[in-house]
Amino acid sequence: MSYFFKGFPRKPRPVLLCPGPVQLSKQVMCAVRNTSIGHREAEFSELLLESVVMLKPVVGIDSNDSSYKIAFITGSGTAANETVLSSIGAIGPTLVINNGEFGERLFDVAKLHNKDVEQVKFKWQEQIDLEKVEEALKRKRYHLVAVVHHETSSGMLNPVAEIARLAHRYGALISVDAISSIGAEIIAAKQWGIDVLVGASGKALSAMPGVGILVVKSSVLKQLDSKSTRGHYLDLYKHFLFMDDHAQTPNTPAVHVFVSLHASLKEITKQGIARARQTIQARATYTREELTRMGLEYADYSGNNSSVITCVTLPGYVSFEHLARRLKTKGIVIYNGKGVLKDRIFQIGHIGALRKNDTRDALRQLQKIMRQLKQVTHVPSRSVLNERADHAVS
Repeated sequence: MSYFFKGFPRKPRPVLLCPGPVQLSKQVMCAVRNTSIGHREAEFSELLLESVVMLKPVVGIDSNDSSYKIAFITGSGTAANETVLSSIGAIGPTLVINNGEFGERLFDVAKLHNKDVEQVKFKWQEQIDLEKVEEALKRKRYHLVAVVHHETSSGMLNPVAEIARLAHRYGALISVDAISSIGAEIIAAKQWGIDVLVGASGKALSAMPGVGILVVKSSVLKQLDSKSTRGHYLDLYKHFLFMDDHAQTPNTPAVHVFVSLHASLKEITKQGIARARQTIQARATYTREELTRMGLEYADYSGNNSSVITCVTLPGYVSFEHLARRLKTKGIVIYNGKGVLKDRIFQIGHIGALRKNDTRDALRQLQKIMRQLKQVTHVPSRSVLNERADHAVS
């Protein structure tokens, strides 16, 4: 029947240049298609335990180190964050360090479960001032400090190791949202003294979205009991209890998403986490060099840029909607800026199982479209990171 389709134009292969969901490798897709197991079977428990062993080195913990434990929850990274904030975060005063959309989300979620929540707030794209963080910790004794490692809304890496040291100096635990950085950036949970780390499957780990990852110090877990949580499904104590006692999840998991995570971790383990990170970093470096050559500006945070995404200034002669629509016809997906950065930047992602020439080909398409639009409008490019563009092609 193949002749039937010869007269129809083929759609271009989709290329996801966004910070999640991401491209899946052939091996991961094959594992998902060919694995059919019950979640209460021994095979699923084995899959969970193997995933734990493979994940530990990714976050800077030896595979056989029992000072940290890992559990999984079916849900997004935000579900995993709320699991932490509704349990550990509900025990005592919480301080949130906020310099972007996901810092704001941590603050909003924390307030739902604890009336005693404060924040040290910075502007979006503003680097965290450690002196201001220390001033807040001096004024009040906090039980938990929560911060985002990679603020995906801006592409900035935050100094979580330094914040962890400050938190411990003043008697607080530290919880780190590493949802978009896990697998892409260096994370040394044990060396940095991180008490709680939250991750997700569907970003730099190159798996399907839908598994939240909880990495918690064993000593912190010992302080919890069944009364420490304010939720049912998002019960951190129960999730670790089931992992310890049964190597299971307390509720029905999204089995095929867990399979995809296990398969992607096998790929990362085989390749080596350092090399996997280097691949992502190389894409980021190449992209930024090409953007500069094209005359396009991108956000530069003086050494604190993540390798996950590049935030590109949207030139005044094009709207994001128009640019995204043109790229989509070529199969290329990019994301708009969020919040105060909406329609001022666009994001190019460097994570996922991208093919060797995906980034190169996408940047060539971007350059071609930009040249065409600039010729049509005759409007010079200018930075709009601090000022909204007043010229746009709709």
